[in-house]
Order: sequence, then structure tokens, then C-alpha cells
Amino acid sequence: MIRARLACVFGASTTLIALPPSLTAQASAYVPLDDIAYTYVNSLVARGFFRGLSTLERPYTERALRVAIDSARTREPSRVINTYLDALYRAVEKYAVRPGNSDSTAAEAFRARGTVDAYATAQTSGRRELMLSDERKSVRPGGSIRLAMAGGPVVGFVRTLIDSRLNTDPEFAGRKDRKLAGRTEDGYVSGQWKYGELAFGRTGRNWGPPTLDGLMLGDYAYSYDHLYGLFGSENIHWSTVIARLDNLVPVAGPEVQRYFSIHRLAVHLGNWDFAGTESYVYSGVARGFEPSLANPFNIFGLSWRNERQDGNLGLGGEIAVRTERFGTLTSQIFIDDFQLDRSCNPNCKQPSSYGLTFAAEGLPLTGDQRWFASYTRVSNLAYRNKTPSDSYEVFGVGLGRGFSDYDEMKVGVDLALVPRTPLRVSLAHRRQGEGSYNVPYPLPADYATTPGMFSGVLMGVTRAAVAGATRWRDFEVGGDIGLNHITNDAHVTGISRTAFEGRVKFAVEPRWSISF
Repeated sequence: MIRARLACVFGASTTLIALPPSLTAQASAYVPLDDIAYTYVNSLVARGFFRGLSTLERPYTERALRVAIDSARTREPSRVINTYLDALYRAVEKYAVRPGNSDSTAAEAFRARGTVDAYATAQTSGRRELMLSDERKSVRPGGSIRLAMAGGPVVGFVRTLIDSRLNTDPEFAGRKDRKLAGRTEDGYVSGQWKYGELAFGRTGRNWGPPTLDGLMLGDYAYSYDHLYGLFGSENIHWSTVIARLDNLVPVAGPEVQRYFSIHRLAVHLGNWDFAGTESYVYSGVARGFEPSLANPFNIFGLSWRNERQDGNLGLGGEIAVRTERFGTLTSQIFIDDFQLDRSCNPNCKQPSSYGLTFAAEGLPLTGDQRWFASYTRVSNLAYRNKTPSDSYEVFGVGLGRGFSDYDEMKVGVDLALVPRTPLRVSLAHRRQGEGSYNVPYPLPADYATTPGMFSGVLMGVTRAAVAGATRWRDFEVGGDIGLNHITNDAHVTGISRTAFEGRVKFAVEPRWSISF
């Protein structure tokens, strides 16, 4: 059955590749979400640039960013903003198969280009979320090897990391007993056409506000293999991700296979973006892909009700508006399990589980300076399920947010004072309960005493920080440095701690490359 579906996928891809030139587009690689390019993108979007790019869907392709940069230059930006555009252009060039000329639609010949970098990461925490630092201080070397290949509407890309920082990350599920840790962070083939896209492989994706992980599809988890599809135009399109997750290996009994499907209908009207999202995590012993749950144009909720397809259903909505005066305003909601029944037995009276986010970017100050604010909240039972194998995670890390049972408020200023160096100065406060999607779901007898938010001892974290990036010739530096004040540290009543917590990455990006 799986072979038959793969044959259909590749057959469809072959048909689309053979379409007339008017229906195809020149393909280019995605710019990974962990690249400092997005520090520049966020800063430029906050100042009204890049309106042609999606507000709520990332990553962007290298070609899309090049086109956006050229469009931004026609608006005669200030001197500092011009340096941001220059730095962004150089940052994304390493993903091009034709550096300096990747926007030429006449280049249909197959080309390939390899690049490398070397870097060091200095950090005070092995855990990536600095608001929840684990105090594992280290300086770790790393490097990456990249290969981009493209011809006409097809592109392939591989990025392999050799990074000993992975050995200190408690959320990395790979081996940590070797001096050189590594993983394939990106590896995919993608067909990109005027009215559609089909990709298979791994790369980070984020559906949500620009500076936050999406509630239903985020970039906090390490990249995993999936099938991605998009059909439609900039004004209306349907997108989907279908993935085989890691197996659940119980203490006793057979392994349980796990699967993830998510799809999204997005509409763009003037300055407004709207989207509705539906997700499904399902599992079972020797269970394969379910046609009704892998079909991107099916409504999972109806299959759940009418066809008795067991699983964990999630619903979500997103809205964004870009204004000239008040910047970009976004909102997202995720409903994991909301109690609407007027009457039911005690087994269905658990607290509602959900997540929500409100964010404002690019609020005006003076000149090129801006300020921002956000509030996000993820409930205690969000991402969990009564069936443990249906939890909303891969290798123990959330498919949306990396944590649950918390809320966080943040406010700050987005400064454009130093050439090539966007900076964000922020003050944030987080309330973190002991709830986690990696602990068992409560029993029905415990529903009455299970809190909807903030289970156990509430930990508070207040952080004042400076985050930013800069690029100068062959060197890139990006990081986040700040001061944390923690109450009820590690959820122990009465224990407080104040400490500097941060992470800085220094990278050398040689200009030379190997082209084929």
C-alpha cells in the first residue's frame, strides 16, 4: 500500500515537471529557520518591507527572499536598513546554486553547489529555551556541509551538522556518547510550480506569528521527515504536512506506530491573512497510513466522528493584518480538547486544553525604531491525550510549542541603530506550571482536581535580554543574552535565583564554494 502511494506521488511529480513553462517556476532551496537571515527578515518585516511574503508560513525560499530584497530597494530605505538588505542578501546566498544570479528564470540547466561553514556556540544552558535554563555552561564547536541542486522546477538540498552542542541538549534524542555529534538537519527534494509545490524530506516549518513558534506546527522540535504539499495561489491556497513519527516502545508489549497529519486553508485579502488549521496524531500496533487521515482535502474531524478513526484531533485559527501605522498584528488559537457537551459521564469532564497567542510587531516609535509586544498561553493538558501514543510530539518534543502549562508576556524595542546589526531589547515574564505533554494523562477519577492551568508549584521567570545578529564579510554572529530572575526555581517553593543566561553563535562562512 505504501509503495502504491509513493508511486502515485512520484507519478504526479513527473507529470507536473513536464508541464508547460507558463505553469512552472524556477525552484530554489528553503532558507532554514535557524539561519540568522530571519533576524534580518523579522526586522525588515517590522518596518513594512517584504509584504509579498507570507506572514504566517515559513520557511521562505532563497529566490523568494532575493525577489523581496530587490523590491525593498526600490522604496529607498534608510542607510541602516540598506545595510540590513545587504547582509540578508549575503546570508541567503549560501543556499543558491547560482550565487549572484539565482533570479534568472532562463536558467533551466541542472546545477549544483556545495558550501561549508564552521562555528562555535557559547551557552549557559544545554536546553535551548533560555527562560528555562538548565545551567549547563559550555563552549562547543560545530560546522555544517551544504549541497544545493536545482534545475527548472525541481530542487534538492542537504545540510549535515557536526555539532557537539547536541551532546548537551536534553531535548536531542540522538546518541550523546561521542565527541562529534551530528545529524542531517535538512534533506529534501522539492518540486515548485506556479500553483503548487510538492516536497519530501526534512526541514523546519513554522505556521504562526513571525517571531514565535506556531501552536500547531512549530520549529522547536528537531526536523523530521515529512511530505509537504501546497496547492493554490498567494490569495488562497491549501497546504499540508504528513509524517511518520517515532514509534512508542512500551515496557511490555509490541511497538506502536505513530503518524501525524496537518493541513491548512489560507486566504489573503489585501492587508489581511486568515487561516484555518486541522491536525491529527494517530497510532496503533502495525497501523499504517490511513487514507482518510493522509488525504489533505479530507476533514479529519468528520472521519473521527463518522468513520471511527481513533486519534488526537486539533483545531486552530490564525489571523494577521499588516498596517502602515501599527505594524503587524497577529493572533493564533489552538483547540486541543474543548468541553462543549452539556452532559456527559465523568470520563469526559477533563479540563479544556488549548493554546493562544497575540503578537504585535513593528509598532511605531521614532524614525526606524519600533516596539513589540506579545502574550502566549498554553494550557496544562495541551498536546496530551488519553492514549499516550497520540501525544502531540516527536521524540519527546512538541510538534507545535516546546512546552505546555505556561503563559508568557513580552514587551520590548526593535532597534535599527547599528549597521548590519538588528537588535531586540526585551522584558519578559513567564509563569510555568509542572504540567508537561511528556507525563501521563490524568485518570478520570482525578479530573475534578486537575487544574486547567499551572499544575503543581508555579515557577516564575522574569528575563531582561538583548537578542540580535550581525554579518561582516565572512563572519556571522547571532545570540540572545540576558538576566533571569527565577522564583520557586525548579518548582521548589521558596527557592529563588538570579543569573545571566545566554547563547551566542560565532560562524565563519567562507566565500568559496564548489559548483557543478
